[in-house]
Amino acid sequence: MIVDVSFKHMDPSDALREYMKDKSEKLKKFLDGKVHLTWNFTKEHEEFVAHCHLVGNHMDYFGEARATEAYASVDQAIHRIEKQIQKHKEIITGHRSS
Repeated sequence: MIVDVSFKHMDPSDALREYMKDKSEKLKKFLDGKVHLTWNFTKEHEEFVAHCHLVGNHMDYFGEARATEAYASVDQAIHRIEKQIQKHKEIITGHRSS
């Protein structure tokens, strides 16, 4: 998994990078093959915004979250992508059993 991170209007934090990488590892259980994950962190009006874009083999998912804490925005963005992946897998397995 290739992970890119960028920060805008906020200081880059090593602790936030490590937290984001640990949470991103959870996505590996759903994915096979070469995957590129891009994180963009911004601070807008006292809120932290996390954009997460996942691109891989026949997949393209995007999660965005806003929270008063940066770590909470990471959790929410990861959760949104996990839901998209699970829904996609349900659709695939549902069509095969019909």
